[in-house]
Amino acid sequence: MFRCSSLLIALLLLTSTAALSKGKATAKTPAAPEMPNDLQIIGWSKDEKRFAIRLYDLAVETNELDEPPPYCPGYINHRGKKFRGGLRIQLFGGAKAINTWNIQDAQPCTPPDAARDRLAQAKAALTEQGVDLTAIGGVAMPAQKPKPPSKSSKSRTWFTAGASAVALPSGPWAGQRIEIAYRVDHRESASANKDPSRPITSQATFKVGLRSGKGLTPLGEFPLGPTDWSAMQAGHWTPTFDRLLLSPSGKSFVVLVHMDEGSMGGGSSYSLVLGLVELPPRPETASATSAPAR
Repeated sequence: MFRCSSLLIALLLLTSTAALSKGKATAKTPAAPEMPNDLQIIGWSKDEKRFAIRLYDLAVETNELDEPPPYCPGYINHRGKKFRGGLRIQLFGGAKAINTWNIQDAQPCTPPDAARDRLAQAKAALTEQGVDLTAIGGVAMPAQKPKPPSKSSKSRTWFTAGASAVALPSGPWAGQRIEIAYRVDHRESASANKDPSRPITSQATFKVGLRSGKGLTPLGEFPLGPTDWSAMQAGHWTPTFDRLLLSPSGKSFVVLVHMDEGSMGGGSSYSLVLGLVELPPRPETASATSAPAR
């Protein structure tokens, strides 16, 4: 019991003080947006070019008739609830994970002592690399639900496209909008010959821009894929924009994508880091830059 409690305390230490102390929202104060259940930023470097995430590989229960497997001892998430699956810590530089620490394996179960030691080693390594585990930042969600994606098809190729807008709540560009447009292209194999098991290749492109006044400043373009899948048994590969995770200063943010893929035989739904975007300096106003009158 003591060992499990120690692991729980260690996991909770990776959660921001603000998140732990946040009370229940009242009717007058809407709840602040949160990070996804399976992915949370746990720290930033001082220059905000690197960040660390806590990533859960949550088990998907597809058959409601089967008894779910037992929970592994000590598998407690950052909210103090049991979970099935795995847990790892990753350090990102831009859009790439540059280091990974496996804390708890999905199978076989990782003993609580081993998980606690792995977590301590990961925290020490992050601190040595200049990541502040108390610097969490914020979250920004689309103000409105995105419109259903449009679809266009021609012969063996087709695509879906959509767009979202997010108002920045803090930082030098607070109040301005980040606009995300995406397009997912699909292509059937040229040798399919109406074979229902024919492979389909899909890839996506996300374009991020800053809307200020009537102008749109491009901030980045991020590819995803390509990946192959089959149309048999309702196969699918569907990435969509999810939310922004802001740095502590609000001068940069991480773009998160929600991925839904699989078939009737099984599927998965998870969060994915698309990339890190640095906002440009905001131009000074004329009154701030003009020389004082003499």
